[in-house]
Amino acid sequence: MIKTMVFTGLFLLPAAFCAAQPDAQFTSRVIESAPAPQGMRGTPLNLPDISVIGVFGGYVSDDKSDDARNKLEFDEVETAFQGYIYPKMRADVFLALHKHDDGYEAEICEAKVSFLELLPGLSAQAGKIHVDIGRLNKSHSHHRPMADQPPVITNFFGEHGLVGQGVALSYLLPLPFYAELQGGAWTVAGHHHHIDDENTAEILAVDGSTVTVPVIVESTEFGVADKTYTGRLLASFVPGPRTELLFGLNALKGRGSHHDHHRDDVKISGADFTLKYWPSSYVRWTFQNEWFQLDRRTASAHMIRDGFYSLLNYRWSKYWDAGVRADYSENALPVVSRERVYSAILTRHLTETTHARLQYRHKNVDGDKANEGWVQLSFGIGPHSHELE
Repeated sequence: MIKTMVFTGLFLLPAAFCAAQPDAQFTSRVIESAPAPQGMRGTPLNLPDISVIGVFGGYVSDDKSDDARNKLEFDEVETAFQGYIYPKMRADVFLALHKHDDGYEAEICEAKVSFLELLPGLSAQAGKIHVDIGRLNKSHSHHRPMADQPPVITNFFGEHGLVGQGVALSYLLPLPFYAELQGGAWTVAGHHHHIDDENTAEILAVDGSTVTVPVIVESTEFGVADKTYTGRLLASFVPGPRTELLFGLNALKGRGSHHDHHRDDVKISGADFTLKYWPSSYVRWTFQNEWFQLDRRTASAHMIRDGFYSLLNYRWSKYWDAGVRADYSENALPVVSRERVYSAILTRHLTETTHARLQYRHKNVDGDKANEGWVQLSFGIGPHSHELE
């Protein structure tokens, strides 16, 4: 009896499989023709949104000690893979080749999963992320309204800003105006000592022989490192017609880049203020400001450092905008250094993802002055997008 049932089942299985094929094909056609989830531009069975972003530019300077001056080259190439992996859950991966000295280095610029609604008003992000602290840090370089990075961000957070691996929670406060409270816990990679094969020294070994060893040069660049905790309160108001006012408070607690060798405790507090005004559809005034204060304690020093930038930008048409920026920043090292910068910026927008830019900058670092200039072309291929400013 059992053998009869087994043979009967084996006989009927191909027929059942063939009968199921039209249903499977029908289901595939239905899925392919279904509208894409909100925010996803392809069909559900297609690949994720794939984009390529390039930044090509030239830099000139009258500072003869600047090895990077008077060059025309690609600064970075970035690929983006974006899409929804579940309702109200999306993934964004950005892989980049960045220019470093005379070569290029590959890195994961960002790779994050966003949970858009864990609970009413509560969202989260996890992965490697440009930390949302202040107005500019979370934006990739090609998404900023300038060719350079304000000195206060470089001096307090590092050359690439504050990028960490961890998780962030955001809660939309139940208030009559927009207010969002954010908190994050991160692990931040620190700066490493630089070893130059050409910079060596001869020392006497214990057996009396002479050996050649590389000289380790400690980086003078400061950055936040190791376990880091951040908080941000962002509020938005509408003080009048066609006007938006954004105000943010920021806090950070962590360690400095030399924490492996001695005490290096860091606290950073700050505030940002942005006013936007739209007289008409394609005309916009933007007044954007950020201030940070760094409190750093090492085994031998206690440093309090300040820095800020102020940007005024005017967009008079769909294609053109111009701006001026003033910067002041102290460094994060025991011997204080003060940097003052004044910039003028002109941008021609070709599309939403492609623009050409000219920028002039006058820099004064402790009395040492330099004039610098950038010409930049930033382009995007594909549906690449970042969070709206």
